[in-house]
Amino acid sequence: MSIDIGKRRYKRIRTTLPVRLWGMDANGRPFIEVSTTVNVSRTGTQLSRIPPKLSEGDIIGVRCGERKHNFRVIWTGKKGTPAEGHVGLQSLEPGKWIWDGLRLPADDTDIYARPPYLEQRLVKRLQSLVSAEIVSDEGTKQRILAFVTNISSGGCYVRMHYPLAVETRVSIALWLDEQHKVWIDGIVVSSHSQVGAGIKFLNVTRRATEAIEQYIELISEPDAAGAEP
Repeated sequence: MSIDIGKRRYKRIRTTLPVRLWGMDANGRPFIEVSTTVNVSRTGTQLSRIPPKLSEGDIIGVRCGERKHNFRVIWTGKKGTPAEGHVGLQSLEPGKWIWDGLRLPADDTDIYARPPYLEQRLVKRLQSLVSAEIVSDEGTKQRILAFVTNISSGGCYVRMHYPLAVETRVSIALWLDEQHKVWIDGIVVSSHSQVGAGIKFLNVTRRATEAIEQYIELISEPDAAGAEP
């Protein structure tokens, strides 16, 4: 089984720090939890021992020592994997530093290997060739025309020479056929230079879900593209 090699924008320090987090859970109820960090960076952190009450996109507060900070949940560990009970958080105030006593090295770029269990998907992606338009929700909001080469109800892989960075929020339009174009919010979960990027769908509407499922059913027929090996 291969390991996905990539590049993070900022180096992460493996460290265990006690933190307290609070917010609203997926059912709209307030919560307060105690946790510990697995690693930290200038723009985020990974926490462990988190009950399954958070969802991607949730906004929570985190307190470390006397400092407080707001974060967005960008991934949650899948049940039955080593990442179960872990969450990845992205800072909403990247200029603030709440990790007392920690200093990052001058070379802040981090090359990492993503463990295979984090690449496991709940649904199979199928090979496809779908025209797409991607709009970054950050910075200049650049528009990119590309092709989706595999797709599922939960995400897709987009071929592009200069893919967006991991954790970038995007809006993606998919031309599933000549008549149907659907817009979906997403987040970049893997990025490979000169190859492309994996995008996880977020907040998918019922209309978009039905359109994607119909398209997947169509390409799943025997004379359509086969499943991705």
